[in-house]
Amino acid sequence: MTKKFYTVIIPEVHEHKVKQIAESVKRYAENASPGQYFSLKKISVSHTVPKADDPRKKDKKIDIKSLTDIIEIDTEKRICIAEAGIPFSELVKETLDHGFIPGTVPELKTITIGGAVSGCSIESMSYKYGGFHDSCLEYEIVTGTGEIIRCSRQTEPEIFEMVHGAFGTLGILTLIKFKLIPAKPYVRMEYETFPSFDRFLEAVEKHYLRRDLDFMDAIIHSPEKCVLCKGTFVEKVPYFNIYTRKIFYKSTLERDEDYLPTYHYLFRYDTECHWLTRNYGLENPLLRGLAGSFLLGSSNILRIGEKFPFLTKLSGKPDVVADVFVPYSNIRAFWKWYIEFFNYFPLWVVPYHIYKIYPWINPEFMEGIEDNLFIDCAIYGFRQKGELNYYRALEDKVFELRGVKTLITYNYYPEDIFWTWYNRSLYDEVKARTDPRNLFRNIYQKMNYTVR
Repeated sequence: MTKKFYTVIIPEVHEHKVKQIAESVKRYAENASPGQYFSLKKISVSHTVPKADDPRKKDKKIDIKSLTDIIEIDTEKRICIAEAGIPFSELVKETLDHGFIPGTVPELKTITIGGAVSGCSIESMSYKYGGFHDSCLEYEIVTGTGEIIRCSRQTEPEIFEMVHGAFGTLGILTLIKFKLIPAKPYVRMEYETFPSFDRFLEAVEKHYLRRDLDFMDAIIHSPEKCVLCKGTFVEKVPYFNIYTRKIFYKSTLERDEDYLPTYHYLFRYDTECHWLTRNYGLENPLLRGLAGSFLLGSSNILRIGEKFPFLTKLSGKPDVVADVFVPYSNIRAFWKWYIEFFNYFPLWVVPYHIYKIYPWINPEFMEGIEDNLFIDCAIYGFRQKGELNYYRALEDKVFELRGVKTLITYNYYPEDIFWTWYNRSLYDEVKARTDPRNLFRNIYQKMNYTVR
């Protein structure tokens, strides 16, 4: 019998694995010289944008490949406890068998639940449920001194809140307890096209206030063709489509309605991996048909990017691959600037409910912003032109509009600007507790090394 990637294990097995990881960290911490760092050896590929000059390639690696198990699924309490290294694709297979899924499921199969917390993952459920972090109740982490800490909003709340958005710089996430929501076997999709961004936003706000959809995101194909993708769980369907060899975002131009199995809906973008399919020529239907599982799928595509990172710099400078989160009250100003400055499509748009401004964001930076609805605009694969650094221009504009640009990509923030929007005082306080020797790097060192 083939062993499943995930298993339901007893807590004692997990505890043994975590103790081994903690001992590894202690040994390295005791022998590390100044300027040495460590990062993680995971079973899944990194979902940050591949970069040729990534300094983590030279780090000491802490092996956490064993952390891929589920400990408990409680269908009465609607709670799951799982190790941080399990990919969402494997987790969802198990929870769907029980009629549930996590409150937010990122769109690429091999994003791990720990990576989703550290890297601020959202998706089309986020207009109701926020990010995956918002569904989390408790974390277990191994610190840079080898201490094992359990934290929640009630116990060690500063650590709990700052692990989200810290990109692994405060400790090693080993276990997560999080909420589940009921799910059905299929998703019915409706594609509503609007001739202007203003009309599109009116529809987004209407559904946001009503909470009448299970899923909501959008593909903006042009300023005159804004397609709102509305998803609803259903038990039975007249037909269904699976987007493996076909490209999902293109279907929103061709169809008014569609049906997908829930599992395949959640990972409908996986074989596109957004920008990389275009860079590598994998949008060609013949090539996609021939490539099959040998090339398609986010893990395979990202591994190509890691091995041949120059492919993301075909124009001499890296293509712009970035999510920016803009307060709803400022999104029209951003749209006007985007059309004048980028005018690049398709643009992926995700409405995102923020229950509160996250503690890792500097509260002074967000002063006066009362929005609970933010709009994530995802620019995937814009080829830079001329001498201008479009990343830096994007950072400046989003900063001006009191938004946040994701750090999973190339970042060019000057250090003083970075610490204007990121909450340095709270970050340093937690860092002193969980990684006093800075063996994980601080977040500016880790995510902004491309500044030049």
